[in-house]
Amino acid sequence: MVYSKKATVWELSVLKLSADKVWYKGVVLKGNQDIQNKKGKAFRNAINVLRSYFTSVFANQEICIHTNSGTILTKTDAFGRFQVISEKAYSLDLKITLSDADQVLKIVQNYPVIFEEEQRTLDIISDIDDTILVSNTANIFQRIKTLLFLVPERRTVIEFTKNIFLAWEDVNPRLFYVSKSESNLFGLLTTFIKHNKLPLGVLTLTPYLSFAQLVKGQKPVDFKLNAIRFLITQSRSKHYILVGDDSQKDMAIYTTLAKAYPELILKIYIRRTGKEINKTQQNMWETLLATGTSASYFLPEHAETILDEIETLKHELI
Repeated sequence: MVYSKKATVWELSVLKLSADKVWYKGVVLKGNQDIQNKKGKAFRNAINVLRSYFTSVFANQEICIHTNSGTILTKTDAFGRFQVISEKAYSLDLKITLSDADQVLKIVQNYPVIFEEEQRTLDIISDIDDTILVSNTANIFQRIKTLLFLVPERRTVIEFTKNIFLAWEDVNPRLFYVSKSESNLFGLLTTFIKHNKLPLGVLTLTPYLSFAQLVKGQKPVDFKLNAIRFLITQSRSKHYILVGDDSQKDMAIYTTLAKAYPELILKIYIRRTGKEINKTQQNMWETLLATGTSASYFLPEHAETILDEIETLKHELI
């Protein structure tokens, strides 16, 4: 197959929302790009991460999504993103082309594209940084060092969060990863998820950024809150579990969601990242508890209690 050299599909997810709705979303970059990294090469990892912030997105361009049931015409935004909900069913041999050309755009990810499961009894929506992997988000210098010089296979998985996911397997939940990490890191994060045998789920990341945008902090305000609202309203399951940590704003975001969807949020898990809880964290935790939604603020020593509670909750859902 001859692929276009004008652009590359960097990130692509197709989720069956219901019997007649499919969500297509992705990111397109300029030129012929690659997402692969040589396993175990720290220096190459640093080069690849840095290079991503000097790669241009394929912005404000029309593209075509070709499925067995028809063609969907859509357009990338200023960040190279596209998103469309369509009645046209996905196909396993899905192709994306430019609107004015027959050449197919190469899809470079080594991660599932199509997620066939419709709504379930339970969806788990989880943060990534310092929730499933140690990212040191509270310390900018340590975070940069970790990001650049630890390859995904050597990043530290947070075992207790993984055990929470495994404990819920009997209910057969879908899992969504929603993170403020930018799409530049999609390959790194999906490699980590696969290497650690975490559940495979749709990733929703902030836009692909240039170096200047990264330095200026040009991530969309309320991105994470709006992304989770979208998932709840478009893929409405009977119940949701939210998983996050106390290093940033997960507790405040989940408090807002608990107030908005009290009948849908079954449980909130917050990972404690430090030995001590500061005043801000304590206030956010108390505000979250005041919503009346069941929540756990956990350390590894709380494992037995939380896993026992999961067994009780599962019997209510199965």
